[in-house]
Amino acid sequence: MMHNRAGRKLRRTTSHRLAMFSNQLASLMTHERIQTTLSKAKELRPLAERLITVAKSDGLAARRRVAQWIPDRTTVKKVFEKIAPRFVDRPGGYTRILRLGFRRGDAAEVAQIELVGSEFNPNAEAEKAAAEAAKPKAKGVGGRLRAAAERLRGKPQAEGEEAEGAETPTKKAKPARPERGKGGKADTRGKGAKTTTPRKAGGS
Repeated sequence: MMHNRAGRKLRRTTSHRLAMFSNQLASLMTHERIQTTLSKAKELRPLAERLITVAKSDGLAARRRVAQWIPDRTTVKKVFEKIAPRFVDRPGGYTRILRLGFRRGDAAEVAQIELVGSEFNPNAEAEKAAAEAAKPKAKGVGGRLRAAAERLRGKPQAEGEEAEGAETPTKKAKPARPERGKGGKADTRGKGAKTTTPRKAGGS
């Protein structure tokens, strides 16, 4: 008969196995889903659910017990402030295991363990990128200066840039230049005046 043989050893020593579960618990609480082998996911699941049950009773003793498994203070804070309140009305079953097939190389069965309520959305990145592209982009100081310079020059602005009620300044007409005479100097006399060029000495 097999007494006191519960749980998988996973071909690791006790200290190695506990350190591995500590790292996996920290990653699971930080990212709310991780991929690992099916056997590791099955061993990790009761530890994660027990940890969340302890965190539901917020207190100093509970925080110390959670900190024994998760050394990162930021992750411990997230467990008590975000994850545990999500499951206050749920008596158990905080995680789920999804089988993902077999791993290339050693053909180990791979699974994803995730917290309930944080379902994976394969289109999340595309939706986020589309939402960011739809937002109007705020101009920096350089962009505002260039737009002001273009308004002063009288160039039309792009669509949506011109403020309501703002008038585009028009170019002022340049004053006409005075007519120049043959000598290259401006003719300041009347239009009827004629200019005569003196003849050179000895010329015919």
